[in-house]
Parts: sequence; structure tokens; C-alpha cells
Amino acid sequence: MKPLTSKQHTVLSMITRHIRRYGYAPTVQEVANKTGRSKTAAYSLISQLVAKGHLERGYGKSRHLKLAS
Repeated sequence: MKPLTSKQHTVLSMITRHIRRYGYAPTVQEVANKTGRSKTAAYSLISQLVAKGHLERGYGKSRHLKLAS
């Protein structure tokens, strides 16, 4: 896995906590609200985490993000 920037680390930590607490990933809007970023910026950060191999994205369902194994 590739190293993370501080913003990426913050978003990954928030997503990890949410998944462990609720059993499913937060929405992009929830990520944006909790990090104080726009929805576009939150989506971009999530996409970067997927590209770096820290998250995996499923298709066909909303909120279908999971932590990479």
C-alpha cells in the first residue's frame, strides 16, 4: 500500500471508525460533513484511498466501501 497524506489518513480513520461502529460505510455526504470538506473533495479523497489500496469499492450498492485486507 502506498503512503497517505494527512487528509487521506484523517478520512480513512473516520471511515474505519464508522464501519466498526455501524457495520457499513458512511455516505460521501457524511464524510464531507465530518471532515469539513465539500462533497466533491470527500469523493476525491475516497477515490484516492481506493487507488492507493486502502479501501475497496463494491459496485451496484451505495455505501459499498470496505477496508482493504
